Amino acid sequence: MLKSLKVDNIALIEEQNIEFYNGLNVLSGETGAGKSIIINALSFALGSRADKTLIRNGAEFAKVTAHFVVELNDKISDILEELDIEAEEDIIIVRKMFVDGKSEIKVNGTPVTLAMLKKLTSVLIDIYGQFEHTNLLDDKKHLQVLDEYGNKEIAQALEKYRNEYDKLNSLKKQLLELGGDERERANKIDYLKYQINEIKMINPQPNEDEELSHKKNIMLNAEKLAEAYNVSQMALDGDEYNARMAISTARNKISSITNLDSSAVELTNRLYSLEAELDDIVDEIARIGGQCEFNEQEFNEVDQRLDSIKMLKKKYGNSIEEVLESLSNAEKQLDNLLHSNEIVDKLNVEINVTTKNLNNLANNLTSIRQKYARELEKEILSQLKDLGMGKSQFVVNFNKTDFTSLGVDKVEFMFSANLGEPTKCLSKIISGGELSRFMLALKTSLAKTNNVGVQIYDEIDAGISGHIGQVIAIKLGNISKNCQVITITHLPQIAAMADYLYKIEKFEKDNKTYTKIEQLDDNSSLNEIARLSGGENIGAHAIEFAKEMKSWAKNIKSGV
Repeated sequence: MLKSLKVDNIALIEEQNIEFYNGLNVLSGETGAGKSIIINALSFALGSRADKTLIRNGAEFAKVTAHFVVELNDKISDILEELDIEAEEDIIIVRKMFVDGKSEIKVNGTPVTLAMLKKLTSVLIDIYGQFEHTNLLDDKKHLQVLDEYGNKEIAQALEKYRNEYDKLNSLKKQLLELGGDERERANKIDYLKYQINEIKMINPQPNEDEELSHKKNIMLNAEKLAEAYNVSQMALDGDEYNARMAISTARNKISSITNLDSSAVELTNRLYSLEAELDDIVDEIARIGGQCEFNEQEFNEVDQRLDSIKMLKKKYGNSIEEVLESLSNAEKQLDNLLHSNEIVDKLNVEINVTTKNLNNLANNLTSIRQKYARELEKEILSQLKDLGMGKSQFVVNFNKTDFTSLGVDKVEFMFSANLGEPTKCLSKIISGGELSRFMLALKTSLAKTNNVGVQIYDEIDAGISGHIGQVIAIKLGNISKNCQVITITHLPQIAAMADYLYKIEKFEKDNKTYTKIEQLDDNSSLNEIARLSGGENIGAHAIEFAKEMKSWAKNIKSGV
């Protein structure tokens, strides 16, 4: 249920908070008073295109707050969970648009994208205007509409079908992992053998690429490195005076005075250690320096080896470790393929059996759908007859598709308003009046199974009067028994049927024009029904007629 709609700075509305209730909520008003503003504001909150022309002249922003109170079901709960919003019965949508083009959307205080908002509101409310295509006019939704009409029987058949459909997909996935059919498996085996052979031929070792890169770098800088090591070795252990000689001289001198100064003992020991460490350093420098020479053949071998490893990493992983892991996985897959003939044969048998079962379940689902399609056709035609369209034709057309999660049926609603005219897909109907009455007939037929809690009708009665107006009022009243209905009207019959009647008026203040919405009490409602019946000059006869209309509506609601 839409509990309230707060509108700030939308067109002629400066600030307005409208409370709505369960049942039939009817909005009326003079032409040009701003009835469409309410629908535009609500559509904006539900995710329609942000049009800056909606912002009231002189205002910096427009803002709409829609407060829904819902009975949580799986659809709503799943969407809220997807949006990372705690599932609550109160859902408050706030959408704000600024003159500079910026906008913001929040659901229960959590920022969401426009796509997220539309996904949520699609299960909360359904808006229908005279020339507006809704979910029910989208031929892609016709199958869903039929399934809703068939309710539990179709749902149960669809669940059985989906279980087998999921099973078939799982079996096919397993077969694909084992290489598919015989030809695919042979190709897969050849490919895996090629991969394994390619990696093993090169046989990379852990961290080998790092070691080779280091070695290549040394060879590229061999001359510079050799010079550094040679100079260092000469400084430490050259033919002339050097570090080794200096340390040896110092040790000899200090050790000669150990009998005179006890501190010299420790210093002598430390110089011995230093001398030993220096010997190791000199030997290491000599060893490394001796390796610092450029060997063109060795360099080419290192370079080619690095290129081979680089090629493997490009094909099989970003590191040698990942390449070796790819090798291990390929060997496991090959082993499975070489020893999986029995498994593949078994999977093929299961796939054949499951496909036959799925085909039977699909045919059964189609049969049940066709049964309910015939019932829906009769129901719609009966409703259309009440609405003065007794010559209409309505057919639920079936076409076959490949297996999908919804079965093998493609369903289209075909309609013709005139005798002798061929039926066309519902989405191609041009006449707004025909479309209005068809939609009302369809929604009346679906009222008991429709899961959308709020239905909005924007002047669905356009171009209609007299007896048909009474029929539409009755049907709106019937729909409102199962969900909240909010409708804009110009017919007194619908206003009389209202559980709650609102009047939209335009007024001027301080050289500015404003629109306001007021919920009417019983007396004001009679005046509005009288105005809709006979114009502004409301006399005693008009008031009496309004009372009769209210009495008629009350009797209809009471089942009299």
